Amino acid sequence: MSSNKMRCFRMLILSSALFSALAISAEEMVMIPQGSYTPFFLKKDLTDNVSSKVSIDAFLIDATPVTNRQFQTFVSTHPAWHPSNIKKIFSDSHYLEHWKDASSLIEAQHLDAPVVNVSWFAAEAYCEAQGKRLPSTDEWEYTLNDNNRDKENLQDRIIRWYSVPNKALLPVKSQPANGFGVFDLVGLIWEWTADFNSYMAPPDARDSGDKNLFCGSGSLNASNLGDYAAFMRYSYRESLKGNFTGQSLGFRCAKDAK
Repeated sequence: MSSNKMRCFRMLILSSALFSALAISAEEMVMIPQGSYTPFFLKKDLTDNVSSKVSIDAFLIDATPVTNRQFQTFVSTHPAWHPSNIKKIFSDSHYLEHWKDASSLIEAQHLDAPVVNVSWFAAEAYCEAQGKRLPSTDEWEYTLNDNNRDKENLQDRIIRWYSVPNKALLPVKSQPANGFGVFDLVGLIWEWTADFNSYMAPPDARDSGDKNLFCGSGSLNASNLGDYAAFMRYSYRESLKGNFTGQSLGFRCAKDAK
């Protein structure tokens, strides 16, 4: 991401925040305790040794993905992120295309379904407007890992979800929460993370325009070559650009623990 684009993005967030003196109320969040987990792609430390564990500080994460209802409230108070106003550098042409028009949804029952067709920039702006941020990939994966509770069944659920064509999204909390008390990490949508494309290829390679890099460049450092579900998550993230939107791609917010 160029420095000029990021600077413009930050200025837009600040101006959006000043536009409305009314703060959007904080949504339900879950405290995730400090811990560690083994990521799918292992990282090298400063001594060039491969580390199998990543330590995670305690943090808060939204109990559910952000819904159409919540994002509609954000758009109404931050008009720069309205479908008719959003700058092209911050989103592609499919931004919020599932909404009927500039202010309403196709059907009322979709209000409590996860918002999709939002870019990384829009997701980050929403979280900042709530005094939050997007979760890091490690935080998101650690929350999904759930201290290895029900690991085999979780992987089976993810693979079954991958095998089913996209369909109308259910409301959030249609499935049970995991052991941390977090809903809908799998089985509903894909989700943006703050550092979504920072794992499988170095920055210079990601900027080269080669769309096939994510398919194999990071596989040598994979912790479990049989974990197809994790490979799909990381490879999908690595293929994205910040202005991309998708009909199954949404987000949730996180926050540092105080």
